[in-house]
Amino acid sequence: MTKMSEKTAAIKGSPLGQDLLDALCARQLFSALDVSQSIITLKEYLVKDLSPTDLKYFYPVYFDAARVLLAECAAEFFQTGRICITALDPVRMRYGSHEIRQIIIMPKDVSRLLRVLRRVKEPAHGLCHKHGGNGWAEHIETLCQTLAKLQ
Repeated sequence: MTKMSEKTAAIKGSPLGQDLLDALCARQLFSALDVSQSIITLKEYLVKDLSPTDLKYFYPVYFDAARVLLAECAAEFFQTGRICITALDPVRMRYGSHEIRQIIIMPKDVSRLLRVLRRVKEPAHGLCHKHGGNGWAEHIETLCQTLAKLQ
């Protein structure tokens, strides 16, 4: 699993974000993004793929990053009508661009994502500490505003 080393405001554009997208694509049919199922899939992926030490220290931050990624995807869908991703094709072993044109998101998913977004804005949170100087607060606030319209 790729460590969060690159400083970027969006999780989707980071190495960790790419790993998470690859895990989603490998484990789910991607004609639609089912947010509830994706949360479960990413949780299982992190538990399986993190070393015991990383699991102990980094799991909470990585799981929050996974949910921020899903919030980014949901916001992108509601702003553009699609989610553009680049994911690894395991058969061809090449990255390819894909568009997702359907999303399944329940009110409880929106509430969960908004709770996580509020938490990751806090200066003490690992994601805020890692991305804080790169427009992180503004990025998270934009996500909150977009998702809040869905409540």
